[in-house]
Amino acid sequence: MEKFVALTFSGLSLGAIYTLVSLGILIMYKATGVVNAAQFGLVALGGYIGFWATKDLNLPLGVGYLVVIVAMGLVGVVLERLAYAPLRNRSPDTVLLSTLAGGFAIEGIIVLWQGPQLRSLASPVGFGTTKILGAPVFNHSLLIIGLTIGGVALLGLLFTRTSFGRQVRALAADRDTARLQGIAVNRLSLITFALSSAIAGVAGVLLAPATALTPDMGFTPMLFAFGAAIIGGFGRLTGVVLGSVVLGLVEQWGGGYLSSSVREAFPFIAILLVIALRPEGLFKGELSGRL
Repeated sequence: MEKFVALTFSGLSLGAIYTLVSLGILIMYKATGVVNAAQFGLVALGGYIGFWATKDLNLPLGVGYLVVIVAMGLVGVVLERLAYAPLRNRSPDTVLLSTLAGGFAIEGIIVLWQGPQLRSLASPVGFGTTKILGAPVFNHSLLIIGLTIGGVALLGLLFTRTSFGRQVRALAADRDTARLQGIAVNRLSLITFALSSAIAGVAGVLLAPATALTPDMGFTPMLFAFGAAIIGGFGRLTGVVLGSVVLGLVEQWGGGYLSSSVREAFPFIAILLVIALRPEGLFKGELSGRL
Protein backbone atom coordinates (compact mmCIF):
# COMPACT_ATOMS: atom_id res chain seq x y z
CA MET A 1 0.00 0.00 0.00
CA GLU A 2 2.79 2.43 0.90
CA LYS A 3 4.54 1.80 -2.40
CA PHE A 4 1.30 2.37 -4.30
CA VAL A 5 0.65 5.67 -2.52
CA ALA A 6 4.21 6.89 -3.11
CA LEU A 7 4.10 5.95 -6.80
CA THR A 8 0.66 7.52 -7.20
CA PHE A 9 1.74 10.89 -5.81
CA SER A 10 4.90 10.76 -7.89
CA GLY A 11 2.75 10.04 -10.95
CA LEU A 12 0.37 12.86 -10.08
CA SER A 13 3.27 15.32 -9.80
CA LEU A 14 4.61 14.21 -13.18
CA GLY A 15 1.12 14.43 -14.60
CA ALA A 16 0.89 17.97 -13.22
CA ILE A 17 4.05 18.97 -15.12
CA TYR A 18 2.69 17.40 -18.30
CA THR A 19 -0.58 19.25 -17.66
CA LEU A 20 1.14 22.64 -17.62
CA VAL A 21 3.09 21.95 -20.81
CA SER A 22 0.08 20.49 -22.63
CA LEU A 23 -2.16 23.39 -21.59
CA GLY A 24 0.29 25.77 -23.22
CA ILE A 25 0.04 23.71 -26.39
CA LEU A 26 -3.77 23.56 -26.21
CA ILE A 27 -4.22 27.29 -25.62
CA MET A 28 -1.99 28.09 -28.57
CA TYR A 29 -3.75 25.62 -30.83
CA LYS A 30 -7.22 26.90 -29.93
CA ALA A 31 -6.31 30.56 -30.42
CA THR A 32 -4.12 30.33 -33.53
CA GLY A 33 -4.64 26.89 -35.06
CA VAL A 34 -0.89 26.34 -34.66
CA VAL A 35 0.90 23.69 -32.60
CA ASN A 36 3.77 25.35 -30.75
CA ALA A 37 6.72 22.95 -30.97
CA ALA A 38 9.04 25.32 -29.07
CA GLN A 39 7.65 24.21 -25.70
CA PHE A 40 10.69 22.07 -24.89
CA GLY A 41 13.00 25.07 -25.15
CA LEU A 42 10.59 27.27 -23.19
CA VAL A 43 10.37 24.76 -20.34
CA ALA A 44 14.16 24.60 -20.06
CA LEU A 45 14.52 28.37 -20.32
CA GLY A 46 12.05 28.83 -17.48
CA GLY A 47 14.17 26.58 -15.26
CA TYR A 48 17.36 28.44 -16.14
CA ILE A 49 15.81 31.87 -15.58
CA GLY A 50 14.71 30.61 -12.16
CA PHE A 51 18.28 29.46 -11.49
CA TRP A 52 19.69 32.81 -12.64
CA ALA A 53 17.21 34.83 -10.58
CA THR A 54 17.83 32.90 -7.36
CA LYS A 55 21.55 32.15 -7.68
CA ASP A 56 23.00 35.13 -9.55
CA LEU A 57 20.56 37.81 -8.39
CA ASN A 58 20.09 36.21 -4.93
CA LEU A 59 16.33 36.70 -5.07
CA PRO A 60 14.03 34.65 -2.82
CA LEU A 61 12.57 31.62 -4.55
CA GLY A 62 9.06 33.06 -4.54
CA VAL A 63 10.25 36.27 -6.18
CA GLY A 64 12.32 34.20 -8.61
CA TYR A 65 9.15 32.38 -9.70
CA LEU A 66 7.50 35.74 -10.43
CA VAL A 67 10.56 36.81 -12.44
CA VAL A 68 10.22 33.61 -14.47
CA ILE A 69 6.56 34.29 -15.27
CA VAL A 70 7.22 37.87 -16.41
CA ALA A 71 10.40 37.04 -18.33
CA MET A 72 8.84 34.05 -20.08
CA GLY A 73 5.82 36.12 -21.08
CA LEU A 74 8.21 38.53 -22.80
CA VAL A 75 10.03 35.61 -24.44
CA GLY A 76 6.67 34.44 -25.78
CA VAL A 77 6.07 37.85 -27.35
CA VAL A 78 9.48 37.72 -29.05
CA LEU A 79 8.83 34.16 -30.25
CA GLU A 80 5.48 35.22 -31.73
CA ARG A 81 7.07 38.14 -33.57
CA LEU A 82 9.91 36.03 -35.00
CA ALA A 83 8.51 32.52 -35.49
CA TYR A 84 4.80 33.07 -36.10
CA ALA A 85 3.85 36.59 -37.25
CA PRO A 86 5.89 36.54 -40.51
CA LEU A 87 4.34 33.16 -41.41
CA ARG A 88 0.79 33.80 -40.23
CA ASN A 89 -0.69 33.17 -43.68
CA ARG A 90 1.44 30.12 -44.43
CA SER A 91 0.44 26.51 -43.82
CA PRO A 92 0.31 25.19 -40.23
CA ASP A 93 3.14 22.76 -41.05
CA THR A 94 5.41 25.67 -41.96
CA VAL A 95 4.65 27.45 -38.71
CA LEU A 96 5.15 24.19 -36.78
CA LEU A 97 8.65 23.87 -38.22
CA SER A 98 9.32 27.52 -37.46
CA THR A 99 8.39 27.12 -33.79
CA LEU A 100 10.44 23.91 -33.63
CA ALA A 101 13.43 25.87 -34.92
CA GLY A 102 12.68 28.49 -32.28
CA GLY A 103 12.82 25.81 -29.59
CA PHE A 104 16.25 24.62 -30.73
CA ALA A 105 17.42 28.23 -30.95
CA ILE A 106 16.36 28.76 -27.32
CA GLU A 107 18.22 25.60 -26.33
CA GLY A 108 21.35 26.92 -28.05
CA ILE A 109 21.02 30.28 -26.29
CA ILE A 110 20.83 28.45 -22.96
CA VAL A 111 24.08 26.61 -23.72
CA LEU A 112 25.83 29.87 -24.67
CA TRP A 113 24.46 31.60 -21.56
CA GLN A 114 24.85 28.96 -18.85
CA GLY A 115 26.92 26.22 -20.47
CA PRO A 116 25.99 22.55 -20.94
CA GLN A 117 26.86 21.39 -17.41
CA LEU A 118 24.24 20.16 -14.97
CA ARG A 119 22.67 22.71 -12.65
CA SER A 120 20.36 22.38 -9.66
CA LEU A 121 17.50 24.54 -8.46
CA ALA A 122 16.21 24.59 -4.90
CA SER A 123 12.57 24.03 -3.99
CA PRO A 124 10.58 26.58 -1.95
CA VAL A 125 9.45 23.74 0.33
CA GLY A 126 12.76 21.91 0.50
CA PHE A 127 13.39 18.27 -0.33
CA GLY A 128 11.83 16.69 2.74
CA THR A 129 8.88 14.31 2.77
CA THR A 130 5.43 14.13 4.32
CA LYS A 131 3.84 10.86 5.42
CA ILE A 132 0.56 10.13 3.63
CA LEU A 133 -1.09 6.81 4.52
CA GLY A 134 2.29 5.71 5.82
CA ALA A 135 4.13 6.48 2.57
CA PRO A 136 6.79 9.21 2.27
CA VAL A 137 5.76 11.79 -0.34
CA PHE A 138 8.13 14.55 -1.39
CA ASN A 139 7.00 17.99 -0.31
CA HIS A 140 7.99 19.34 -3.70
CA SER A 141 5.64 16.85 -5.37
CA LEU A 142 2.80 18.18 -3.23
CA LEU A 143 3.78 21.73 -4.22
CA ILE A 144 3.70 20.82 -7.92
CA ILE A 145 0.27 19.21 -7.56
CA GLY A 146 -1.13 22.10 -5.52
CA LEU A 147 0.16 24.85 -7.81
CA THR A 148 -1.04 23.01 -10.91
CA ILE A 149 -4.54 22.58 -9.47
CA GLY A 150 -4.60 26.29 -8.70
CA GLY A 151 -3.29 27.17 -12.14
CA VAL A 152 -5.84 24.99 -13.92
CA ALA A 153 -8.62 26.58 -11.86
CA LEU A 154 -7.40 30.08 -12.79
CA LEU A 155 -7.20 29.14 -16.47
CA GLY A 156 -10.71 27.74 -16.27
CA LEU A 157 -11.96 31.05 -14.92
CA LEU A 158 -9.96 32.95 -17.55
CA PHE A 159 -11.56 31.04 -20.40
CA THR A 160 -15.11 31.03 -19.03
CA ARG A 161 -15.45 34.41 -17.30
CA THR A 162 -13.39 36.90 -19.35
CA SER A 163 -13.63 38.54 -22.76
CA PHE A 164 -10.27 37.03 -23.70
CA GLY A 165 -11.58 33.54 -22.97
CA ARG A 166 -14.75 34.10 -24.97
CA GLN A 167 -12.71 35.29 -27.93
CA VAL A 168 -10.43 32.23 -27.78
CA ARG A 169 -13.45 29.93 -27.59
CA ALA A 170 -15.03 31.74 -30.53
CA LEU A 171 -11.87 31.19 -32.58
CA ALA A 172 -11.78 27.53 -31.57
CA ALA A 173 -15.42 27.07 -32.64
CA ASP A 174 -15.30 28.93 -35.98
CA ARG A 175 -12.20 30.92 -36.89
CA ASP A 176 -13.63 32.59 -40.00
CA THR A 177 -16.83 33.72 -38.29
CA ALA A 178 -14.86 35.03 -35.33
CA ARG A 179 -12.72 37.17 -37.62
CA LEU A 180 -15.81 38.54 -39.35
CA GLN A 181 -17.17 39.54 -35.95
CA GLY A 182 -14.15 41.76 -35.41
CA ILE A 183 -12.02 39.68 -33.05
CA ALA A 184 -8.44 41.01 -33.15
CA VAL A 185 -6.77 37.76 -34.13
CA ASN A 186 -3.26 39.23 -34.33
CA ARG A 187 -3.44 40.72 -30.83
CA LEU A 188 -4.93 37.51 -29.50
CA SER A 189 -2.06 35.45 -30.92
CA LEU A 190 0.44 37.72 -29.20
CA ILE A 191 -1.31 37.28 -25.85
CA THR A 192 -1.60 33.52 -26.20
CA PHE A 193 2.07 33.14 -27.10
CA ALA A 194 2.95 35.11 -23.96
CA LEU A 195 0.56 33.07 -21.81
CA SER A 196 1.71 29.74 -23.24
CA SER A 197 5.36 30.65 -22.68
CA ALA A 198 4.71 31.79 -19.11
CA ILE A 199 2.98 28.48 -18.35
CA ALA A 200 5.92 26.58 -19.85
CA GLY A 201 8.27 28.64 -17.66
CA VAL A 202 6.31 27.69 -14.55
CA ALA A 203 6.56 24.04 -15.61
CA GLY A 204 10.32 24.49 -15.94
CA VAL A 205 10.90 25.94 -12.46
CA LEU A 206 8.67 23.26 -10.93
CA LEU A 207 10.41 20.46 -12.82
CA ALA A 208 13.97 21.68 -12.20
CA PRO A 209 14.18 20.81 -8.46
CA ALA A 210 12.94 17.29 -9.21
CA THR A 211 15.49 16.58 -11.95
CA ALA A 212 18.78 17.84 -13.31
CA LEU A 213 18.64 21.30 -14.85
CA THR A 214 19.91 20.79 -18.41
CA PRO A 215 19.29 22.59 -21.73
CA ASP A 216 17.28 19.62 -23.05
CA MET A 217 15.24 18.95 -19.89
CA GLY A 218 12.01 20.05 -21.57
CA PHE A 219 12.05 17.64 -24.49
CA THR A 220 10.53 14.56 -22.83
CA PRO A 221 7.81 16.57 -21.02
CA MET A 222 6.88 18.15 -24.37
CA LEU A 223 6.55 14.73 -26.04
CA PHE A 224 4.33 13.49 -23.23
CA ALA A 225 2.37 16.75 -23.32
CA PHE A 226 1.61 16.13 -26.99
CA GLY A 227 0.60 12.61 -26.01
CA ALA A 228 -1.70 13.99 -23.31
CA ALA A 229 -3.28 16.32 -25.87
CA ILE A 230 -3.85 13.34 -28.18
CA ILE A 231 -5.39 11.29 -25.37
CA GLY A 232 -7.57 14.26 -24.46
CA GLY A 233 -8.63 14.63 -28.09
CA PHE A 234 -7.26 18.19 -28.42
CA GLY A 235 -10.62 19.20 -26.99
CA ARG A 236 -11.67 20.62 -23.68
CA LEU A 237 -9.20 21.62 -20.99
CA THR A 238 -10.47 18.79 -18.78
CA GLY A 239 -9.53 16.17 -21.35
CA VAL A 240 -5.94 17.41 -21.58
CA VAL A 241 -5.62 17.45 -17.79
CA LEU A 242 -6.95 13.89 -17.50
CA GLY A 243 -4.69 12.74 -20.34
CA SER A 244 -1.66 14.23 -18.58
CA VAL A 245 -2.55 12.55 -15.28
CA VAL A 246 -3.04 9.22 -17.04
CA LEU A 247 0.44 9.41 -18.59
CA GLY A 248 2.08 10.44 -15.32
CA LEU A 249 0.47 7.54 -13.45
CA VAL A 250 1.25 5.04 -16.21
CA GLU A 251 4.91 6.11 -16.15
CA GLN A 252 5.29 5.75 -12.39
CA TRP A 253 3.18 2.62 -11.93
CA GLY A 254 4.89 0.93 -14.87
CA GLY A 255 8.33 1.89 -13.61
CA GLY A 256 7.53 0.88 -10.03
CA TYR A 257 5.84 -2.46 -10.68
CA LEU A 258 7.21 -3.63 -14.03
CA SER A 259 10.61 -2.15 -14.93
CA SER A 260 12.26 1.04 -13.75
CA SER A 261 14.89 0.87 -16.49
CA VAL A 262 12.28 1.54 -19.21
CA ARG A 263 9.98 3.74 -17.13
CA GLU A 264 9.65 6.43 -19.80
CA ALA A 265 8.60 3.85 -22.41
CA PHE A 266 5.27 3.08 -20.72
CA PRO A 267 3.58 6.42 -21.56
CA PHE A 268 4.55 5.99 -25.21
CA ILE A 269 2.99 2.51 -25.18
CA ALA A 270 -0.18 4.00 -23.70
CA ILE A 271 -0.24 6.73 -26.38
CA LEU A 272 0.17 4.17 -29.17
CA LEU A 273 -2.64 2.04 -27.74
CA VAL A 274 -4.97 5.04 -27.61
CA ILE A 275 -4.10 6.03 -31.18
CA ALA A 276 -4.72 2.47 -32.37
CA LEU A 277 -7.94 1.84 -30.44
CA ARG A 278 -9.49 5.32 -30.14
CA PRO A 279 -7.83 7.78 -32.54
CA GLU A 280 -10.23 10.58 -31.56
CA GLY A 281 -8.92 10.46 -27.99
CA LEU A 282 -10.28 8.93 -24.81
CA PHE A 283 -12.32 12.00 -23.90
CA LYS A 284 -13.13 13.42 -27.34
CA GLY A 285 -16.76 12.48 -27.39
CA GLU A 286 -17.55 13.79 -23.92
CA LEU A 287 -15.36 16.83 -23.68
CA SER A 288 -14.85 18.29 -27.12
CA GLY A 289 -16.02 21.64 -28.35
CA ARG A 290 -15.02 23.90 -25.46
CA LEU A 291 -11.93 24.89 -23.56
